[in-house]
Amino acid sequence: MRSSGVTAFDPASTRLVIPGTANLRDLGGYPTTDGRTILPGRVFRSEALSRPGAQEALGVFEKVHAEHFVGLGLRTVIDLRSVEENEQDPSTWHEATGAEVLSLPILEGGEGTDNYFFGDLLSGTSTSFLVPDMVSFYKDILRRQGTVLGEVVRVLADPAKGPILVHCSAGKDRTGVTIALVLDALGVPRELVVQDYALTQQFRPNRVELHAEVFDGLGVALDDVRVLFESPPEAMEATLAHADEEYGGSRSYLLEAGGLDPADLEALERNLLGTVTH
Repeated sequence: MRSSGVTAFDPASTRLVIPGTANLRDLGGYPTTDGRTILPGRVFRSEALSRPGAQEALGVFEKVHAEHFVGLGLRTVIDLRSVEENEQDPSTWHEATGAEVLSLPILEGGEGTDNYFFGDLLSGTSTSFLVPDMVSFYKDILRRQGTVLGEVVRVLADPAKGPILVHCSAGKDRTGVTIALVLDALGVPRELVVQDYALTQQFRPNRVELHAEVFDGLGVALDDVRVLFESPPEAMEATLAHADEEYGGSRSYLLEAGGLDPADLEALERNLLGTVTH
């Protein structure tokens, strides 16, 4: 495993408090182990920005929300959700920002969503969702979605596409794995990569309690499914350790499974990182 180094950077400082979002962050400020820093305003991560209540007309939505997002200057939004998810719950990032939306689904047919895992619980196929289940899911993303993850990096490496926002549904799992790979490949200390992933749980807390009645009806204990709604650090630690063991690290993974070449990673660094500060 790469030496992580010591830093005083607080990942929680990346959060942007804008109405309509709970998990929107500017990844600028993260330090790397070679003394560089991710430039602010280049890459953002978030949950899906869905239309507010049906009682709000589109014009009201645009007026209320767009004024908060215009300052981000987004040119590109990468939507990692499936086509089915987008049809059921269309993202309104384009309406709010005017940015081009690129659909790069990580898993189709709703796989990896809360509803997908809910289906297993509702059908009785499973009665719990624990950290090992989450790690298995994340490993499956690495195994099956290398091409998509490589394409995300190509977009992030293109200065003409930025600023860029990456999102899925909750901004936790698919976005979490994607951003963790990018941060790790850029040389951000491993503990900060893990902390960045874990922040979703802090910014979107107590989500399992919202479904307490459903799980009670299924005879499923909340503690047996709590992880489904959380972002436990140990899950990402295990996922990145798997990338180390199976592929030789995040950079090697992106080269091998993502179909990138070294020039792509160099372009990513040029586009997202500042100069060495020591």
